[in-house]
Parts: sequence; structure tokens; C-alpha cells
Amino acid sequence: MRDPNVWENPLEFKPERFLTSSSSGQEEERKRQALKYLPFGSGRRGCPASSLAYMIVGTTIGMMVQCFDWSIKGEKVNMDECFKEFTRAMAYPLTFTPVTRISTFDLENSLNLQIIIMIIDIVDL
Repeated sequence: MRDPNVWENPLEFKPERFLTSSSSGQEEERKRQALKYLPFGSGRRGCPASSLAYMIVGTTIGMMVQCFDWSIKGEKVNMDECFKEFTRAMAYPLTFTPVTRISTFDLENSLNLQIIIMIIDIVDL
């Protein structure tokens, strides 16, 4: 952070160096960045169960990381992005293959995995 090759006067406190200028193109980009993640709305009309959803999504991702090994096709992932109305998405979908890490018997009897499967079934509806 204090590299003089990167920053002018690196030892001085200047938080404005991280702010973008207010030119029209950059201002619009800043607004897009602010709206890039609003899955549950906000304010008075926001989803009342958003904290529950965040907890379930976090638990689901944790269980999927714990129970499976993940492999991707190819050696490199293309991380290009594209803008859709209010979201930022990957320009090219990520395709991966889950491989079970624990035995099938343990998976079938795992209450957490049964919850994950129920959530996936609900999302597919």
C-alpha cells in the first residue's frame, strides 16, 4: 500500500485517491456497482426472510464443499463478466462436476445433505 511506484505521496493519508472522479461514464459505472447485488430488495419492501436465506445458502455451500470434490472442464476458467439489468454475471457459464468425497451410505443418512437436496428441489420448481 505504500509503494511509491504505485501511489503519489504514499505516506500521506488521502482517502480521495480511491474515489472515482465524477465524469458521466464513471458515475454511471459507480451506480451499476452499487446495484450489482440486490437479490432480496431493500428498505421497507425488502424480503423479511433474507437473513434466513443467507444462513441457508451459507450452510448449503459449506456442506457442498465438505461433501464433494469439484472439478472443472478444461484448465482455465474464463472470468469475463457481462451486465444484465441489475446484476453482474459470468459471460460464459461455469461447468463443474461434483464427485462425492464420503461414502454413499453416509450421504444418504446425512440430515444436512437431505436439507440441501430439498432446497435444490425447491429451487428447480
